Amino acid sequence: MVMKNIVGQSIDQVPYDVWVFPGIILLIASVSTFSLIYRDFFNLRIHKKSFIPITLAPYGKTHLVIGFLVTSIIESTVYVIIAMAVLTVLLSEPLNWSAYFIIPLFTFLYTFLLGNLIITFSVLTDRISTYLSITISVFLFILFATGVLVEFDFYPKTVGTLLSYSPLSMILSDLRGILFFDHLEWGPIIIPITIALGWTWMNGYLLKRKLKQ
Repeated sequence: MVMKNIVGQSIDQVPYDVWVFPGIILLIASVSTFSLIYRDFFNLRIHKKSFIPITLAPYGKTHLVIGFLVTSIIESTVYVIIAMAVLTVLLSEPLNWSAYFIIPLFTFLYTFLLGNLIITFSVLTDRISTYLSITISVFLFILFATGVLVEFDFYPKTVGTLLSYSPLSMILSDLRGILFFDHLEWGPIIIPITIALGWTWMNGYLLKRKLKQ
């Protein structure tokens, strides 16, 4: 890795290729979540293919949102497991066997939260160009502002502190804490779960208003 040659080790003396591993996995989950929700939600809605018949089914709009989220979570988890199997051979140090169970669990939480974000602008946006612009902006934020590739200590103190309070950053930070230091904090888990649950209900409400059903 290019970054490994530059950084070498994390601030906490974890080899960079090992430290960045969870971030790369969640980055792959992000890419798959973007593409899956675009395929199953946004693309169907704006082209009125099979989306309208789905929304006429006798289910609440929140249930429909949950259905799209579950589909994206399951498919993203499959991609993540495959990526873990492939990328493990590139690590300079092996991860504990428990990491291969913990990372998919955190991927579930991460995708649950990110999926809600993507669904929100999939509901509010009707133009493909606008959708793609927002998608690129969010992806760049994930890449550089959630600790995927670069530790927050490399940013100015105020900026790093603010970025660390992002729910997506909390999930990745807590994941690394468990993997590398056997340290678990419940706050960074409970807060994103609470936000994601409320967000799911809000997306159901937005979808209902958008479709006027």
